Amino acid sequence: MKKALGLIIIVLIILLALLSYQKSTQPSKIGSDTVVTTIYPLYFITKSIAGDAIQVKRLIKPGSEIHSFSPTPADMVELNGADLLITLGKDLEPWVGKLATATNLNMLSLEDDLKLIRNGEEHHHDHAEHDHGSHAKESHSKGGINPHVWLDFDNDIKMIEVINRQLCELYPDQSALFEKNAKALAGAFEKLERAYSDGLKECKQHTLLVGHDAFGYLEKRYGFETKSIMGVFAHSRPDAAKIAKLSKMIKAKELRYLFADPIESSKSAFQLARDMHLKLEPLHTLGNISLKDEQRGEDMMTLLYFDLKQFRKGLECP
Repeated sequence: MKKALGLIIIVLIILLALLSYQKSTQPSKIGSDTVVTTIYPLYFITKSIAGDAIQVKRLIKPGSEIHSFSPTPADMVELNGADLLITLGKDLEPWVGKLATATNLNMLSLEDDLKLIRNGEEHHHDHAEHDHGSHAKESHSKGGINPHVWLDFDNDIKMIEVINRQLCELYPDQSALFEKNAKALAGAFEKLERAYSDGLKECKQHTLLVGHDAFGYLEKRYGFETKSIMGVFAHSRPDAAKIAKLSKMIKAKELRYLFADPIESSKSAFQLARDMHLKLEPLHTLGNISLKDEQRGEDMMTLLYFDLKQFRKGLECP
């Protein structure tokens, strides 16, 4: 009898463990009044407009690489219950095409409303990097559309306008709140633009050495140039010829700093900084932010102001 009772208890424990595991591995079901975004800047803008009136979630989690992202089956299931997915669009985020064909999801694509530049418009880039990515990645790195559109503050203000309009249509009862928040956020970006315009005047240096070629929109607007170790995509790698060319340029221009995004891990950047006696400094590209920064209360706006200080340091602005 005792043996039978013990066996029953063991079976019950196993069943409870299996049920617990099944529950923990099932993707969470997003409820109603939920909007999902792709990259961090879209999350920041949408969340700033929506406040706590609706749920705002993001597919790409803090610290994740954005250029090589691909949605998982769990992501697809989670998206099923969302009212809207906000994306830059299939030309800037090619993987969203999978979502368009695989789901009936309501999708807001922003790229048609934005001012876009092509790689090379802001200055002449070297393209000696070895990039073994997809054709879409290749087209970006060889004269395709520069995907870092959020580093044009006019684009940010346009995204605020379009996202606000869509949210007001979806949730008309909350439109007054959305309008108020959108106006305040647009004003914050206008103030940020003035700070960059005033802060980047009459600088002694005109070239920055960066890890990731992400600053084309800022270069075009504020009249400086960057030379990058990696290409448009943070995971691309330079060859020996490019490193030699960069080393020669560093000496000629008497550069003292190498700026790299803290969420990128680049052996090439660390090695070049050490070999050329450069000080390695953080500079956020803002496609995503680290979990550590987010936990400290940093956001897109605070990090863009931090970046301004770094630009001023590297460009030797008065």
